[in-house]
Amino acid sequence: MPSNVFPDVMSHHYISTINDLQNLLRQLRDIPVIAYDTEFISENRYYPQLCLIQIAAGDIQALIDPFSIGNLQAFWELLCDGQREIVVHACRSEMEFCYRAIRRLPSKLFDVQVATGFICNDYPAGYGTLLERFLKISLPKAESRTVWNKRPLTALQIEYALGDVHHLEQLSQILKQRLADKQRLGWYADEMERIKQRLQLSFETPRWRSLPKISALKPRELAILREIWFWRENVAKKRDLPPSRILRDDLVVELARRGTSDEKRIAAVRGMQRSDAPRILPEIAAAVNHALTLSPEDYPLPSNRFSFPQYSVMAQLLYAALCSICRRNNISPQLVGGVGDIRELIAAEFGTLPPEIVPILLNGWRSELVGSLLDDLINGRTTVQIKRNTPEDPLNFIKRIGSD
Repeated sequence: MPSNVFPDVMSHHYISTINDLQNLLRQLRDIPVIAYDTEFISENRYYPQLCLIQIAAGDIQALIDPFSIGNLQAFWELLCDGQREIVVHACRSEMEFCYRAIRRLPSKLFDVQVATGFICNDYPAGYGTLLERFLKISLPKAESRTVWNKRPLTALQIEYALGDVHHLEQLSQILKQRLADKQRLGWYADEMERIKQRLQLSFETPRWRSLPKISALKPRELAILREIWFWRENVAKKRDLPPSRILRDDLVVELARRGTSDEKRIAAVRGMQRSDAPRILPEIAAAVNHALTLSPEDYPLPSNRFSFPQYSVMAQLLYAALCSICRRNNISPQLVGGVGDIRELIAAEFGTLPPEIVPILLNGWRSELVGSLLDDLINGRTTVQIKRNTPEDPLNFIKRIGSD
């Protein structure tokens, strides 16, 4: 396969001033599809540092330098104005930069990674894998671990960056046709709306409830944990460090469990013996003390940890059926659901699932693909037969006579 498959590194616009950006945006307004990617550095930072934005749209190829320009709001507004389709690969990071800037996401978003999951088992696949599979193109990999916040960029860095967007629109057109051929454009559109909703929720929701081993904490202890977590976030943001560098997750939970604002007792917790202890101990104590002054009605309620039978053996058997269905329909099982989703489906059928939970496999395109058959298997309307002559696809689903 050819290795030099990208445009000459000189055939692009390098956008480094506000005037450059305004000129680029004027050109992009009349183009219906924009391929978009970013390069960033996330190590040892609170937020990932946006280092470069790559754009390919029609005949335009551009690299936008966030360091030189600073205010990129006009660019983010263009992505989200709903007048054009934005094509990406594995959209989370690209959408996070956009949402943090203007609190919106593009309404017309096409993610080639998600689309691929609807036409084959290869999900989640890297961009290079998709180019090789659908366009017979090999990506250069020399700059995959490059330092993107150094200037000037080298010719190899520029070639690599342009390569990330140069073929995105072409790839998206192939995938749209494959989706149309399989009559799955509607499925894909529904899933992208779900993905965008989940992304927005994750960007907006404080994640203190995601700390490990907090399910047994009482409301008062949760109040302490919440205050320490917000203190840690504020310090991490000011110092541009990962929160765990300020205070480890396990220490946040342990301090909440102990429930003391006494600095000596806080310092005695194993793991708190550190060089910056004189500075952070009073701040932690203040956070704990603030939580202790709250009235009980201001305590956070324990999260709804739904408990229901796990049906582990049955779930494993039905997950094998799900994978078999997906294989026959050339769709990725990872996109459809996992063993946990199967357990919820079984519990719903057996009446042991809390009413607040709606099994994802009984909704939308997933129900159409696998939900009905799994329901039939659970309720005995369909049986399974092992086919010895096809070990790569050994399950045969047989509808029982008179089960309709």
